[in-house]
Amino acid sequence: MNKICIRLGLSITLLATVLSADVLKNSLTSMLNEKESTPMVNLTHLNVNAKPKPVVRKTRSKKAVVAMINKHKIRKKEADAYLKERTQGKVKNFDHIPKKQRLRLIKEMALPYLAKDASQKDLSKQEKEALYVRTWMQSQASKIIITDAQALGAYQQIVDKAKENNASHTVPPFEQIKEKLKGQMIEREIISDVMKDVKINIL
Repeated sequence: MNKICIRLGLSITLLATVLSADVLKNSLTSMLNEKESTPMVNLTHLNVNAKPKPVVRKTRSKKAVVAMINKHKIRKKEADAYLKERTQGKVKNFDHIPKKQRLRLIKEMALPYLAKDASQKDLSKQEKEALYVRTWMQSQASKIIITDAQALGAYQQIVDKAKENNASHTVPPFEQIKEKLKGQMIEREIISDVMKDVKINIL
């Protein structure tokens, strides 16, 4: 009786295993025959060990000519310096900005050159000399500082002289002429400095 029960149990287990295998087989066959709703990316030729290629940006030497403005050469050193100034130090390499931005930058840099060319054509010799003198005077004036106390001292001398000469006109208040007075004092100081070592011969 026990042998019959054991045989019966084995038969049932074997049958269940066969049925389970058939179900799994049918399920796999069905999956293989079905069309994928989301196609997978083809990774056949993908090299998973490859390193990403770095972005290579060519940089010319500082002496390289990067643009021509009429006959004027713009070297990379100048373009880099101007770019650094315009971007407040954030971008320093002219070769690393897009071509459209390079063109815009060079157009900005062109203005002084174009103005110089135009002035050479339009201004007379006398006008050019006057312009040089004015520019030099402004440069020297920026180095000289006249304090309010110095200006006030000069103002007091003017008032005292006016009293001595019994001048009919009154001297304007100090605050009204202070800046003009400072300008005159700076101009006198420049002239005095220039004339210091000058040798003049009257013929």
